[in-house]
Order: sequence, then structure tokens, then C-alpha cells
Amino acid sequence: MSFYSEKFQRNPLTKAQQARVRKTVFAIAGLGGTGGFMLENLIRMGAENLMVFDSDRFELSNFNRQALATDDFLDMPKIHAALARAKTINKNITITASGHFDDKSDIRPADIILDGTDTLASKAAIAAAARKAKLPYVFCSAASSRGMVSVFTTYRFEKAFQIQELPEYRHPACSDVLCPAASLAGTLAASQALNYVLGKPYVKAPQALFFDLFREKIFWRARLG
Repeated sequence: MSFYSEKFQRNPLTKAQQARVRKTVFAIAGLGGTGGFMLENLIRMGAENLMVFDSDRFELSNFNRQALATDDFLDMPKIHAALARAKTINKNITITASGHFDDKSDIRPADIILDGTDTLASKAAIAAAARKAKLPYVFCSAASSRGMVSVFTTYRFEKAFQIQELPEYRHPACSDVLCPAASLAGTLAASQALNYVLGKPYVKAPQALFFDLFREKIFWRARLG
């Protein structure tokens, strides 16, 4: 049995499904609150081919909610921290790292892209790029105790969020986010990406899965747009 098989044999997947996960190229835009947990989940599920986009460094203000924020990674570019973390789990993993995602970013040869950014402008730009490349786009958002996830294939992101034109990028204002909210949103996004890749049921836009950790009924579904 190979090291890969030994590490991931407890995933409840067939050999063919695990091979599909291993082969798929997952792209993650943003490695902060939700993106770091997307990365961790994909690696633990056996993904070996990743593309990551982020231009920030880790700061002390990230420590309450970001999986990759550690004393060892303080002031390190997030893409470098992502590679270092990934290699501690699977040394054979391949990560293609780029800076800030914009309209010139090349997302080839990704098979699916997960959005861990935190502004409407960045999300709209990534959704548009995914649509142009005919790739599924996994939307993810978290704030305070809340979050939401949806997978866009044919439904337009702009229609879902009633965007008339591409919003201007603004640096995100600091917001309070519980780590469980960021981790749950990122984990749900990774799970929906897995379901899409394996042909299993997923939350397809315009439907979205919402949660609020402070509500008695934590999860619910609703239609966007």
C-alpha cells in the first residue's frame, strides 16, 4: 500500500472516487478565514493539485479565525504559509501560487474554483472568470456567527446578488467573525466542491445553504436573486 493510500484510506470513498479527488485541480482564491479551512479540508480529503491566489501576509488580527495564522507564519505571505502547511500533510502535493486574483489571472488548468475572498467586488470578478472559463464556482461567505455557501454552474452570480455592473474593489473593512463560522463556511465549501467533482448532490445556485451559529435552527436553505 502506498503512503497516499495509507493516509487517506479512511475517507469513505471508492478507489475510483479517491483517484478522482487526487487528480482534480482545485483552485482557491483567498487564504484567510474561509480559504484556509478550504485548503485544510481539500488536503485532508486527498487533493494533490491545488492553485492558490492571495497577496496578503499574516497579521495578528488574523489569529482569531484563520487556520494558517500561527506564530511561525506571522508576517509570512499567505501563499507561502499554505505551501508549507500542505507539505507537512502530503509532501507530494503540488501548489501553484499566485498573488491577488484579478481579471488577468489565469485559472487554467483548474477544474473548479472555491472563493475564500471577502468583498463583493472580488467575488463578482472570480465568478465572472469562472463562468468565462466554464468552470464551477463555489461561493462562500462568513461574517459574525453566520455564513452561506452555493455552487454556481449556469446561474449568473450577478443575478443572484442583483449586481448591475461589476462593483469597484475596496479593501475590506475589518469585521468580527467567529472562528467556528469561518471554519464551517470553508468546510461546507470544500464539501460542496467534493460533491460536484464526484457527481454527488450539491447546493446549486440559485439555491444557497445558510447558517447562523447563534440561532436555534442553525441551517436553512433559500433562493438567491
